[in-house]
Amino acid sequence: MTTVYWLVRLRPGVSAEDYETFVRAVDYPAVKRIASIRNYRSNRVVASPWEQAQPPFDFVDVVEVVDLEAYLRDLKEHPAVEEVHSQSAALVDVVHCLIGEPVPEA
Repeated sequence: MTTVYWLVRLRPGVSAEDYETFVRAVDYPAVKRIASIRNYRSNRVVASPWEQAQPPFDFVDVVEVVDLEAYLRDLKEHPAVEEVHSQSAALVDVVHCLIGEPVPEA
């Protein structure tokens, strides 16, 4: 299963609580309407075990997708994605997006 990691930074003046409220009220319900997403969870970054400085992002949003091509298509076309992005752009900037595939056990 493919996993997509969205590393996001809060915009100036936006608190972690503001973003968490958005995630619960808008993001989580909207994602449930997107068939290409199997599971989604937003995670607040609270610390790094090896560094004293705060990482360059505030949240890691983890998306497990059923089919990567369908997910990428949904990012461009699905109304729920537009609903989320139209509101999230005022709250966060995407620092990076990573796509990962699991390493199977031997």
